[in-house]
Amino acid sequence: MSTQSDSGTTSTTFALRSSDLGVLLVDQLHLQPTAFSPFAEALADYVPGSGTMSDPAQQPASDAAFAAVAGVLARPDLRLELLVGGGMVPLGSIRVYASRSAGDMLVAIAPGDGEWGIRLFDTPRSCSEWLVHQMGTNTGEGEPNLLAPPCTLSTLVAAFHTIDVFRRSAYQDMLAYRRTADPTITPTEFGSSAVAAIHSQDIRWLLPSLLVLNPSLAENIGSMGSDGLEEVVKRGFLVGTKRADDTDTVLLFGEAGMRIGSEFLRSWVSSCGYSLDVVGPDGPRTLQRGYIASTALANHWFRFDTRDGVLQVNHQPLSLEQYGQKMGDLLLSGMVVERQADAAGVAVKSKQAAPSHPVPQEKTTPKDAAPAKTPKFCPGCGAPVKPGAKFCSSCGRSL
Repeated sequence: MSTQSDSGTTSTTFALRSSDLGVLLVDQLHLQPTAFSPFAEALADYVPGSGTMSDPAQQPASDAAFAAVAGVLARPDLRLELLVGGGMVPLGSIRVYASRSAGDMLVAIAPGDGEWGIRLFDTPRSCSEWLVHQMGTNTGEGEPNLLAPPCTLSTLVAAFHTIDVFRRSAYQDMLAYRRTADPTITPTEFGSSAVAAIHSQDIRWLLPSLLVLNPSLAENIGSMGSDGLEEVVKRGFLVGTKRADDTDTVLLFGEAGMRIGSEFLRSWVSSCGYSLDVVGPDGPRTLQRGYIASTALANHWFRFDTRDGVLQVNHQPLSLEQYGQKMGDLLLSGMVVERQADAAGVAVKSKQAAPSHPVPQEKTTPKDAAPAKTPKFCPGCGAPVKPGAKFCSSCGRSL
């Protein structure tokens, strides 16, 4: 165990060998991991009492903080999963877990080669600060939103591929020792190269990284409409024109395409796909999912919502401070929704267990009834709600 301070955030860390999991969790602490536990697969075939504790495992075995951490990881009911990669960063993952029984405590784990890196946080805010300093870039405010919502998945795919085509044309020019003033691509070439990019799963390119880091989007790609290319032309990413003495349309990079293309060409650091899931009475369910791409200019946050059966994208370019605030809000709202859902389940059970002949209660008049209070977080998307608001400013749901 050790205590570390990263960018002003102090946390307790543990390094745990995979071979010690059974001895520590099952034999020493008598824990039975649930299917939602990160250790479920590793301990599926473990026979109690069959392991031997290594010397490095002796310290956490007698540490009260580790016992609390192990309790959260064995029976969590909230998980924030982050798949990290893109640009020149290889594919990796960070997962954050919480449990009602542990209050505001969160535990982050990063699987390694035969070892688990485990980090304990006291609050959602301290956890979010650590996360964004691991994945984000220290940018300021003020970048324009070139993909302002509402935006469909088709539009996002076309925009990301436009950025990749811009990067590819720049790399090809550099390899050929030339500079093409106005590179062009035909609509047919644009479409076929987008399909090839999707199938490649090469996370060095923006479009494939979107789909690799968000595996659940695969089910939506097949049902994409044909509006994507048309929409990015409307938004100024691409411009349709004709070559001299030719009737066929070609595509040039518009102002928005050149601006954001240059941003990702010069300074794309990495990306992550995220999914916030909770365990309810009917099993795990997803509260929110999205994708974040960090450059030298902005941390581009994309949230995915399904409305009326159609997946929509909400994009915001964030500074590092805003990124930390948003990540903290995400964790906090998830924990609040999770606990409210649990409380509601208890209330339903209590009502069902009530006697068949309840004692008559004194009726209250409307004037005695307390006015309805505005929830602190939207029950639909989990976003913070302003006092007195009748609708969620994020998803538009009635409150």
